[in-house]
Amino acid sequence: MRPAPRPIAPVSSKPPLTPSMIFDIPSAAVIIGIAVPRIYFGGVGAMFTALEHARPAHLTMPGATTNHGHAWFITTVLLTSLGFYMWPQALGSTFTAKSSDTLRRNAVIMPLYGITLPLIFIVGFTALLVLPPLKNGDLALLTIVRNTFPAWFLGLIGGAGALTAMVPAAIQILAAAALFAKNLYRPVFAPQMSDHQVTRLARVMVLVITGIALYFAIYSSSTLVSLLLLGYAGVTQFFPGIVLGLFSRRVTTGGVFAGLVVGVVIVAALMLSNHDPVFGLNAGFVALCCNFLIVALVSLSRTRQPAPQ
Repeated sequence: MRPAPRPIAPVSSKPPLTPSMIFDIPSAAVIIGIAVPRIYFGGVGAMFTALEHARPAHLTMPGATTNHGHAWFITTVLLTSLGFYMWPQALGSTFTAKSSDTLRRNAVIMPLYGITLPLIFIVGFTALLVLPPLKNGDLALLTIVRNTFPAWFLGLIGGAGALTAMVPAAIQILAAAALFAKNLYRPVFAPQMSDHQVTRLARVMVLVITGIALYFAIYSSSTLVSLLLLGYAGVTQFFPGIVLGLFSRRVTTGGVFAGLVVGVVIVAALMLSNHDPVFGLNAGFVALCCNFLIVALVSLSRTRQPAPQ
């Protein structure tokens, strides 16, 4: 009897979100989001009044930027909405869900996590008013916490921030390494690889991907928001292939692959060269539209073989 194959770099489809949510919601959102504006201005309303007088541009489009107008904002929201479930860890949990009720429940509960984001924005607005100009805007939260609260509280917030970053980062790195080893390297470059070799390659790729991510985090001049938008612009290029592949029989593998390559190349060419927005639109959204177009043209131009019964 043939032995069962060894698992290939398993990635949990149920990420441990509980610790990060326990720390993130009460400490960063509730305590800081409410306490900081109250300490400096007496409340959120008074803070916005001060912001309206001191920095009115931050309350209107395009805000502090010169070209991120309504069209860019709308297309960015569409891009991130379409790409939310395209991340490897989210996609894996979707296909391994116990039932459709589980998917519906997650679709209702997960957006509730975003309720805390406005409180973080409030902290940012407060920091804009009370802190001197910072060379790195990503340090605004920790700087205002250091200036406002005791040192031990800064350590608590720093630890909570590290935890909330490591939980999703670990899942993404594991998923990316497993996908590279099992779904890309072995089928394309080494079909003869055993399961054990694929597992070892996935473990090595965890270190490689972590090193690359750490390098960009330390030496890249982009802000964390810019890196997040770049990530969404890239991962959303999976959307046409997954959605059209599920709901259309005319979509071909060649069409999906061609669209994916075109979309990723356009994202890299535009966003890494600071050509965002494009004609007022998010560059990733423009790449996604080109992706859809290429998938449709290539798929329609090729005859798809009927699936075996």
